[in-house]
Amino acid sequence: MSAAKGALDLQAASALSEADVVEVVQKHFGFAVSDQESLGGEVDQNVCVTDGDGRRYLLKISAAADTDIGIVRWHEQILSHLEVTAPEVPLPRLLPTTSGELYAVENSHRGDYFVRLMTWLPGTALADQTSHSDGLLTELGQIAGRLTKALSSMPEPDAQNTHDWDMLRARAVVDQGIDSITDTNNKADVEMVMAWYDTVEPLFADLPRGVAHQDLNDSNILATTDEAGLQRITGVLDINDSLFTIRVAELAVAAAYAIVRKDDPLHAVATVVAGFNSVTPLTDHELAVVFPLAAARLAMNATTWTQRLSQNSNDHGERRMKHTWPALAKVARIDPDYAEATLRHACGWAAHPDAVRLEMALGILDRTSPWASPADRTVIEVDTAVTSDLFDSVDWHDGPAVTSAIGTLLGDRTDSVGYLRHLSPNVMWSARRQVGAEEPATTTLGVHLLLRSGEFISAPLAGTVEPTESGLTVRHEIDDTEGRLTFRTHWQGITRSVGNGPTVEQGDLLGVADTDTGDGLGTVAEVTISLPRRHRPRASWPNRIRPSETPIFAELSPDPAQLLGITDTTSDRMHLSIADVLALRRKRLATSQRAYYTRPMNLQRGRGVWMYDENGYGYLDSLNNVTHVGHANPRVAAASNRQMHKLNTNSRFIYEGIATYADKLVSTLPAPLEVVFLVCSGSEANDLALRIAHQVTGRQDIAIIDGAYHGNTGVVTGISPNRYKGPGGAGAPSTTHETQIPDRYRGPWGYDDDRAGIKYGGEVARVISEMVDAGTPPAAFIAESLMGTAGNIVFPDGYLETAFAATRAAGGLTISDEVQVGVGRMGDKFWGFELGGVVPDIVTMGKPLGNGHPLAAVVTTREIADAFDTGMKYFNTFGGNPVSCAIGSTVLDIIAEDGLQQHAKDIGHYFHQQLLAVQGRHEIIGDVRAQGLYLGVELVRDRASKEPAKAEAFVVTELMKEQGVIVFPNGVYDNVLKIKPPMIFQPEHVDLYCEALDRVLDRIPV
Repeated sequence: MSAAKGALDLQAASALSEADVVEVVQKHFGFAVSDQESLGGEVDQNVCVTDGDGRRYLLKISAAADTDIGIVRWHEQILSHLEVTAPEVPLPRLLPTTSGELYAVENSHRGDYFVRLMTWLPGTALADQTSHSDGLLTELGQIAGRLTKALSSMPEPDAQNTHDWDMLRARAVVDQGIDSITDTNNKADVEMVMAWYDTVEPLFADLPRGVAHQDLNDSNILATTDEAGLQRITGVLDINDSLFTIRVAELAVAAAYAIVRKDDPLHAVATVVAGFNSVTPLTDHELAVVFPLAAARLAMNATTWTQRLSQNSNDHGERRMKHTWPALAKVARIDPDYAEATLRHACGWAAHPDAVRLEMALGILDRTSPWASPADRTVIEVDTAVTSDLFDSVDWHDGPAVTSAIGTLLGDRTDSVGYLRHLSPNVMWSARRQVGAEEPATTTLGVHLLLRSGEFISAPLAGTVEPTESGLTVRHEIDDTEGRLTFRTHWQGITRSVGNGPTVEQGDLLGVADTDTGDGLGTVAEVTISLPRRHRPRASWPNRIRPSETPIFAELSPDPAQLLGITDTTSDRMHLSIADVLALRRKRLATSQRAYYTRPMNLQRGRGVWMYDENGYGYLDSLNNVTHVGHANPRVAAASNRQMHKLNTNSRFIYEGIATYADKLVSTLPAPLEVVFLVCSGSEANDLALRIAHQVTGRQDIAIIDGAYHGNTGVVTGISPNRYKGPGGAGAPSTTHETQIPDRYRGPWGYDDDRAGIKYGGEVARVISEMVDAGTPPAAFIAESLMGTAGNIVFPDGYLETAFAATRAAGGLTISDEVQVGVGRMGDKFWGFELGGVVPDIVTMGKPLGNGHPLAAVVTTREIADAFDTGMKYFNTFGGNPVSCAIGSTVLDIIAEDGLQQHAKDIGHYFHQQLLAVQGRHEIIGDVRAQGLYLGVELVRDRASKEPAKAEAFVVTELMKEQGVIVFPNGVYDNVLKIKPPMIFQPEHVDLYCEALDRVLDRIPV
């Protein structure tokens, strides 16, 4: 940005034409321009010029009438100074004219102008990059710190200068332009952040001063991404806003523009500030003013450009406003005291200067009970963590139900008081995981007392009641070893009589517990007490916070338990952190047992289509075909509980459940499939199916589909290309024969070929014919009815029919693997093979049968079952035990009674249509395929070449998790987002998924 404000807008006026540029460069710098590109600029005209050897330069043209030659000379001195004192900072260098000067003066029909030529710096402006890594923001802060440190040895200029971007003039600049803001919300945001500026302005007089670049905005910082995928700063442009000012202005400007386009503005500021502090340590007062100054810079930008745009259009200004107003709206909703504490914490300081002092003082206080009578209370901690047994059968968002459960916990005694622990997660506040400003507040702040409505609350200490925006604040003064200490208690959920005076003595009536002012617990009054440490005592104080804020509030707001007489703050229900779980897992589990995600969540509970971590964050589960009828389905849980109380034993005993369940399962299948073997897993089912095929046919060779996955036993790993071709795989056994994947997206016969299924089936027939000719005819052809792990491949019509016919003609058996896709998920049919118009000789099934309980099955014909019985007993200890059968029977009942097969068809169709709409907005989606509630989204780097976007798919997975949606890639190239949610998925869940995917794909460059 130019220091000359109100100058002729050369960029808009096009002071120099392309022909003029060629002439001026040749005249003053002695080379011919082979190419040129006009660049953006607030006031100056900036042009990238290229010489005959391909070298690029920056040509800067400034209106001479509005440019102080003294300032120009000073800017030259700054660059020369930095070349010596900060050679590591990538700054442009001024190049001399043919006469040895660092600028030239020219004239046009619009007046005189200065021309300067600078070295070209590589990279793309941060404003044009979709995301900025923490490493990049840290480096930005470090560069600001290095500039500040280097310029500290530069003397103050002889003549003071200022301009409209001078941070010390923020109030005047904003006042000048605020009337041009017509949007009332925008205006309110500006007024809010400028009130913060006014609060800290008295500190400016005592802040360290020096020369500052003062314009490290996202258009002036260039960066590239290296081969390792790391973003690096490659250029710092435009020193024309440089001033002698408070040195923290440098940091404030850099932080202000780091906020733009960020989901979590405060995190961005903290990262930049920590980087700066690591190079140039900040003072206490500088840390206090950084955030209000950064917010004020955004307000200056917003008001200045709004005013200018109301008078004249300007592309640069319009691009600025597109993102500045949304950024300012997010910033205005951040508590500035919390922001200061966060910045202190980021720099390794205590979040509040006397946090430790207050905690020590509380430990020796002589206080009274906060409840007036009876004097001796029974204090009971109410566990509201996600794992709490209290919510196993209670909807934690149902106020009356929760109230009843808490009432039962507290009992009928009138002297009991319940409490929620300070800084503990509360499942009643659980919400979908999101990041930044949308992160849900699921953690208690302060101690929450649970009382009966109307109970008296007394003051634990003497104090003065202060006006506040919400609740009740009492200021206390106590003496400790360091002198007089002032702190405040903040109360919510109590009503204080108007007639009470402003002061209270220890034990005096403070107020009455009131259900109308609590937090939605009905007849249970919830009174919250916390210890706010802040500069603005009249402002509101939260009673819940985001989990990410816990480390800050742990220092900023000490635990008031001691003040309330709650002395036992230990807990028997301490849970392992995610770091502890991962460490223990690494110690006790094999490394081959890999988990989802590079930064996994610590899951504690599931309910319906949601899974919850220890913080109460909810994750929409689009992945779990295991919990077929929903997580923690109450009917399934009840059936299991009932049977566990009656009988559980092995299947060689006679009991009703195994017979009735087998009969119910067979009723869903076409004849002649009628004999059931119950086992514990899909892998075990496929293993048994192969054993039957080998024994019945007397053959060993198996025909399979390339890319398939059939389980993890030794035998079925050998027919799973997904495993034996993957990392560490040993390749296919000699008895395994691969056939082509019937993939209409990547294969030779596509969606436009009506005979694709017959052609792909013909490939199966060809392989089987070769097997027969080689003297190794197939014992069986095994196929998933829809290929899951291979990339959610939906078979074309005619494929299974052709493949099965060829197998049977060669004397082999046909096996349909329904482990992932069966039990109503396909929508149009109950079993996947029915879509192909075939009936296999053997069906295997697993995951969905038990809704997460280990239950699987093999079903075949009586003829094949009898042929398998050669006298050797088949026995499975846990397969078909009474509890498993009770669960399996209940799952089938739920599917039938709740119409889940038709539901899968309807929701699957809606999901497919919504995903196609997302595909229309994002080139990275190459294909969307669907059958019922089994869908796949294939990501590619180029739709023409279909290059798999494997790395991008894993990035999408992580980003979707941050948006509260569970998804993971599969497929031959690990580039297909697999979608197979619980069958109870609803349209609103589809919308959540697609909205999150839309947002995430906006951040993925193609």
